[in-house]
Amino acid sequence: MAQVWERVLQYMKEHPGRSIGTALGLLCGVCLISLGLWKTLVLGTATFLGYYIGKWIDDEGRGIREFLEEKLPGRPDFH
Repeated sequence: MAQVWERVLQYMKEHPGRSIGTALGLLCGVCLISLGLWKTLVLGTATFLGYYIGKWIDDEGRGIREFLEEKLPGRPDFH
C-alpha cells in the first residue's frame, strides 16, 4: 500500500496543476451533489474541467487568468 501512495505523491509533484485542478473540480462536484444536483453528471463534468484546466496550466505555464482570457475572448477583464 505504501508504494501506491509513493506513486500518487510522485505524480502530484510532477503535475501540480493537474493534481490541484482535479482536486478542486472534485470538491466542487461533491459540493454540488450535496445540494442535490445531477449527481454523477455534475461530478464527472467538474472533475473533467478541473483536470482540463490543470493540464492547460501545466502545459502552458500560465495561470487561470490567462486561461479565462484565452478561452473566453471578448469578455470583460478578469483582473
